[in-house]
Amino acid sequence: TTALDVQQESVEVRERYGMNLFGQSLLAARRMLEAGGRFMTVFWDAYGHFTAGWDTHYEHYPRLKQYLLPVFDLSFTALIEDLDARGMLDETLILCISEHGRTPKINTTPPGCGREHWSRVYSGVMAGGGIARGKVVGKSDDIGGDVADTPISPKDLLATSFHLLGIDPHMTVPDQLGRPYPVAGDGAIRHELIG
Repeated sequence: TTALDVQQESVEVRERYGMNLFGQSLLAARRMLEAGGRFMTVFWDAYGHFTAGWDTHYEHYPRLKQYLLPVFDLSFTALIEDLDARGMLDETLILCISEHGRTPKINTTPPGCGREHWSRVYSGVMAGGGIARGKVVGKSDDIGGDVADTPISPKDLLATSFHLLGIDPHMTVPDQLGRPYPVAGDGAIRHELIG
């Protein structure tokens, strides 16, 4: 499909998204939305600059500073600004989440200077599709080790997303044995996220 052909965009637009795989993938996702696509997923993986992408078990700070954060900051803001300028942001729900956070302390085991997996607290970014603009919900303790205020579970994010997409988060679907399975588990709609 021509929607995936990001070379049809101007050099200026392509450079605004970033001339890297993540940026160009976000641009392709925007083009797919314009062509009528309903659901896009863009994964950030190891795009050749660092072998483990965001899995910063080693060289945490150099990897963040040299590649990960500059690329993310450029490309993600380009997507948000572009969708907003085209009048598409309010009807496009964007979730930028991970399956876990990072330990609050740096490890020293060789090759060292990294952070391990941490499931007790982590951040996510939501935009568009009914999400409140510019709002921060919840916070961690001083070292980023535990939730200090307003815990929101992954199931809560799922229930809230379904709600914003017009899907009843309490709806059930049959599992392989025909038993009803709630699509958002025991997640609750978190109205503090909604604009």
